[in-house]
Amino acid sequence: MHNVFIQDLAAILLTGGAFGWMFKKFFKLPLILGYIFGGVLLSLPISYTPYVVSKESANTLAEIGVLLLMFSMGLHFGLRKIQSLGVSPAIVGASQALLMWLIGTNVAPFFNITGFEALFLGAVIATASTAVIVKILEDHQLKSARFAEKLMAVLLIEDSIAIFMIIWLSTASSGESIQLMEIIPIFIFSILLWWFLGTLLLPRIIHSAFKTGKEELLVILSIGLALGLAYLSASWNFSAALGAFIMGSILSDCRELKKIELVIEPVKNLFTLVFFVSVGFLFSPEIILEKWSLILALVATIIICKIGLNLIFNLFVGQGIKDSIRISGSMGQIGELSFVIAQVGVSLGVIENKTFSAIVATAVFTMLLTPFIFKFSIKLAENPETLIPKPIYKFIESYSQAVINFSLENKMAPFYKRFSIFKWIRYLTENTKSRLKKNFMLMTSKNVTATLDRLAPWDEYLVHVHVGADADITGRNLIDLKLREKFSVNIVAIERNNRTIISPKATEVVIPGDTLLVYGNEESITKLELFCSKEKQEDENPLTIDQCLLAGVNLHETHPFIGKSILELGIRVNYNCIVLAVNRNNVRIKNPVSNFIFDQNDELFIFGTRNSLEKIKELHASV
Repeated sequence: MHNVFIQDLAAILLTGGAFGWMFKKFFKLPLILGYIFGGVLLSLPISYTPYVVSKESANTLAEIGVLLLMFSMGLHFGLRKIQSLGVSPAIVGASQALLMWLIGTNVAPFFNITGFEALFLGAVIATASTAVIVKILEDHQLKSARFAEKLMAVLLIEDSIAIFMIIWLSTASSGESIQLMEIIPIFIFSILLWWFLGTLLLPRIIHSAFKTGKEELLVILSIGLALGLAYLSASWNFSAALGAFIMGSILSDCRELKKIELVIEPVKNLFTLVFFVSVGFLFSPEIILEKWSLILALVATIIICKIGLNLIFNLFVGQGIKDSIRISGSMGQIGELSFVIAQVGVSLGVIENKTFSAIVATAVFTMLLTPFIFKFSIKLAENPETLIPKPIYKFIESYSQAVINFSLENKMAPFYKRFSIFKWIRYLTENTKSRLKKNFMLMTSKNVTATLDRLAPWDEYLVHVHVGADADITGRNLIDLKLREKFSVNIVAIERNNRTIISPKATEVVIPGDTLLVYGNEESITKLELFCSKEKQEDENPLTIDQCLLAGVNLHETHPFIGKSILELGIRVNYNCIVLAVNRNNVRIKNPVSNFIFDQNDELFIFGTRNSLEKIKELHASV
């Protein structure tokens, strides 16, 4: 049994890694496409190719990958950050998920799928794949972008809706009554536990563990807590992935946040590969021929309706054209929770095996298409004003600004006043009209975006930028880097180990492992993140410590070093060496000072490269 597990794990890692490398290096495609393609290869019974024997063990590893991926994303979205996003993600997530459920349920009868099977199929296409979206954001280095925060909040609401779908469908299809009075108290208790652990208990435990066992205890405790809450969440009939995400959100307020992200990164990447490979080997190519019409209809419905609905609802809640395009362009796929819903339907005898295979094929195709759709949406969002008539573009942006102003002005208002539908409609109407009137003369301007007075905190914001260990930025001070001039950003603070440097001086040197708190817009911060992750260029013939040695050099009567000091000779600068000691008349002089003068018959103990030492020795022969 152990040999089978090792064989399966080796096949998954080697095949997924090989195809991920080929897709990234030769085709310039995202890694996940290579992973999925490798999984498809593993599923085929072809001789002389790797083959997975135990799908159960692979699925278990894949589930761990999803949990760690959700945990790492939760580290970016603490309770405070989610609260700051307001009710907009709730409106977008709930509205489009429920509408997609309705659309999927009405599409199913065209393919002789009715009853509870149609309801399950509608629920399957209602939720997007958080794992795919997170991986794409990481590949494009957009995890810290403002729209990514809004996107993750929408996905969190979607997953919550999907959980209630699973509970309702599983109870209704089995003929049982739904016990809301059992579900609601558990949900409320979960939120209270989240708040209690996140603000009072766990940050202190993590800090104490780090001081005691450093990175070793940090990675053990972090992953253990993530898997523990995932298990507890699944035991309460919620999503295990949601539990892992919540634990990440709890730990996001810890002082050791950046260290947690660094130590779990290799483990997360390992299991994430397993997840995407497992998606690939669930795929059965022969089902395409048998259920091609259903698969085509589902793929078209997901891409067209899901992206379209997300775009409409994001514009409605005032996210702006650019963010709405980028958020909606990420949502054209189904993923891990869709598999869970489909598997529940199969276990209850509601979904046929062929329909399940068609769902898996749909998931694979939408996952394969998502990177290309996302890349296109990012380019489209760069200059949307060139594709939209100026009056319409200006109206949408003015409406978005009105929504933002309303939410800011009513941030401290009582609940009933803040969410009064009549006050909201009246405010948006009047504010949008006034902004259009104010900017009427500017509508004909060629540079439309230059006329928009969108100020902080919605276009420019504070974000943490981590400095890599081998980044080119390290070892240089802020005045030499000229980050403000190059990237139009301000370095507000530098987090270094357990201290924070507020308003750092221009002479402050950036060192590996620093975290910069940066203020700027999304484009400038993205460029800075690329700069901070860019590694120093390696020399063609890099010097290693093995090429250096400690050797003795005797100063005979004709050696030019005699009568001169270390500083005068410039041994460090001119010869790239250091004098560690001098033997004079059998007296050892350790670490001689810079004004130390050499004498005849001194024996110098010098540390440096072989070439440098040979150069010093040859000085005697050249005189």
